[in-house]
Amino acid sequence: MSLILITPPAVEPVTVDDIKVAGRIDGTAFDAQITNLLIPAIRQEAEHRLSRRLITQTVELLLDGFPSSIDIDLTLPDAQAITSIKYLDGTGVEQTLSTSVYQLDADNVPSRALLKVGQSWPETQNFPHSVRIRFTVGYGNAGTDVPGNVRLWIIAHVVQALDHPDGLDAAGLQPLPYVDRLLDAESVLRVA
Repeated sequence: MSLILITPPAVEPVTVDDIKVAGRIDGTAFDAQITNLLIPAIRQEAEHRLSRRLITQTVELLLDGFPSSIDIDLTLPDAQAITSIKYLDGTGVEQTLSTSVYQLDADNVPSRALLKVGQSWPETQNFPHSVRIRFTVGYGNAGTDVPGNVRLWIIAHVVQALDHPDGLDAAGLQPLPYVDRLLDAESVLRVA
């Protein structure tokens, strides 16, 4: 099972102006670094820690075949829509599964693709990544759709990175325990 990014988010959850106000930064000397490097990197770290995507983006889940159960764990919460489910049939020809066969369960955490009543997953060719589920996921299209606590976490870590560029850990962030707790409410807990 692999998850790949197809279309990245069109915007970031915070802006350079958000960072400049919080960091009391005047001028434009750091704008490019903040916009092109720090905000995207810290957003990606937040997504990693939360096991979810923040801003709407398109991803594709790769599976070696359909499960024997009625559901497919999409590995992420907040799925907005399933764009397509494609698979290699028994002869190796790519097919697109009809939407009359499945539905999205966006209320589950993580989201799932579910078989509709009376339907079954088709047989696939025995080949790696023979099933590809493309879907959109995220809180929404705007930065303001992201919960304020997550946005504040990103802002705090960007300001920290600007203030202490040499004091970073392996993830590129200096630990801020009092700030890191801001992510707890949005974190997806996976039960093994």
